[in-house]
Amino acid sequence: MEGRPILVYRGGRGKRTGGTLLVGGIHGDEYATILLLESFIERCAGVGPLAGSEVLAIPAANPDGVERRSRYNARGVDLNRNCEINWSAGSQEPSGPQPWSEPESRALRDLILLEQPSRIVCLHWALGEIDADGAQSRAAAFAMWDALSEAERTPYRIRVCEEAPPGDGDAEGCPGSFGQWCGYALRYPDGSAPAMITLELPYDPRRSRPEVLPADHLETLRKAWTADSTGYMAAVEEPVHRMLAAVVKRRGN
Repeated sequence: MEGRPILVYRGGRGKRTGGTLLVGGIHGDEYATILLLESFIERCAGVGPLAGSEVLAIPAANPDGVERRSRYNARGVDLNRNCEINWSAGSQEPSGPQPWSEPESRALRDLILLEQPSRIVCLHWALGEIDADGAQSRAAAFAMWDALSEAERTPYRIRVCEEAPPGDGDAEGCPGSFGQWCGYALRYPDGSAPAMITLELPYDPRRSRPEVLPADHLETLRKAWTADSTGYMAAVEEPVHRMLAAVVKRRGN
């Protein structure tokens, strides 16, 4: 939109299909998602048991939003409400004039259709959950869950939705979301669908996740990030790296 590139990291043998796509920074102010993918690329991808694994990683899918310190892109659109499944002009977040209206969401869509990754993980904050969209995503979600110790699981929950929620604009519906497009609408030419996981970072990695999050959970995280981003990263980085590694080294969904 403003000429900033969307950078893509590629690791492995350069196969055109299969492998894992990792996405961060769809919301430009969710800084931890960007830093976690950058550190995963630097320290983990292509190393040890992940050597040779096919990985595509986009740390910042919304570079204009990152530059503006904004959730939205340069046109004020939430890219996570701009995909075609259940797209709604009445979404609680600005969804754009039509599905795929934004160059960033189209670029991400076109990359996926070209590369056909078997597994997609998109990082967000701050619901504290491993959220699997579609029955084909269950095994990948539990591989991530199993990569955590019992103590490391406490800020998270695991959630598998085998059928798409109705697009009625509520919190569960998330009309036009990237995760639901990948998990429920996307089909490759051979009829297969990728495993789709939305990894929501915890609003407080030192607390157990309550069944119902406090209304101010996002504001709590923003304040904690402003006060001590280094401490937040130290708490979440190693467990997140292990969850990502568990997905990257899988074969198939």
